[in-house]
Amino acid sequence: MMLEVKDATIAVGEKILATNLSFIARDGELTCITGPEGSGKTAFIRTLMGFLPVKAGFVSVDGELLTVRSSHAFRRMMVYLPQTLQMLGHQLEEVAPEEPEEADYAVWDALLPKRAVVEAPAPLSSEAICQLAEKTIREAPDKPIIVADEPTALLTPEDTERLISLLKAQAAAGKTVLVASRKYQVISRADQVITLENDKS
Repeated sequence: MMLEVKDATIAVGEKILATNLSFIARDGELTCITGPEGSGKTAFIRTLMGFLPVKAGFVSVDGELLTVRSSHAFRRMMVYLPQTLQMLGHQLEEVAPEEPEEADYAVWDALLPKRAVVEAPAPLSSEAICQLAEKTIREAPDKPIIVADEPTALLTPEDTERLISLLKAQAAAGKTVLVASRKYQVISRADQVITLENDKS
């Protein structure tokens, strides 16, 4: 699997994040997208996933153009580890759902539209975030592309190394791995580093 960015201009609104950007992320490699805070790493990830169109140039997967319209098909080939991975902590719970009794539906119908307060999930530990990343990757063994947005931001150095090793192992198994990160631990282990800069105009 080969993901190519060619002569791309990436922008959010009127703010230009990158111009004439070209690189190829190949299977078997870990590509790190880095840059200062606010340089557009998350927006770049959104572009690579087809949520944000390029202003110029193109993004392609194995020679097929990735556009906002076609991106849903390409995203089926991707595992995504979001920056807010800890918000998905409920996926670690192995709880069998209970079958509600018929009378319960009337209670839900009366309550749900009026619920104004939604409890925020309890923050996950570094260990639990790492476990969740491992679980997400393990449950999608046939997807050839892994895209991760600051996956180690809340991890200890030990768990950061654990997750990097997992991502490197996925690359070694033939997958294309793209990670947005400012952590030196990630950058130093990448096969390719793409740097975004601030203050493009």
